[in-house]
Amino acid sequence: MVKGLYGIKEELFLSIPCVLGRNGVSDVVKINLNSEEEALFKKSAETLWNIQKDLIF
Repeated sequence: MVKGLYGIKEELFLSIPCVLGRNGVSDVVKINLNSEEEALFKKSAETLWNIQKDLIF
C-alpha cells in the first residue's frame, strides 16, 4: 500500500519496489523521484483512486 508515500493520502496498492521476507513485505524501498516523476506518480495514484473509490465489493 502506498498511503503516506510521496504525499498520497488514499489507500492504494501500486507496484513499487519492496523487500520481501519470510512473513511478506518487510520494507518498502523509497525511490528518489524528481519533481516531474513525483507529479506523474501522484497523477497515477489519483487516477486509480478515482476508479477504485466507486467500486462496490
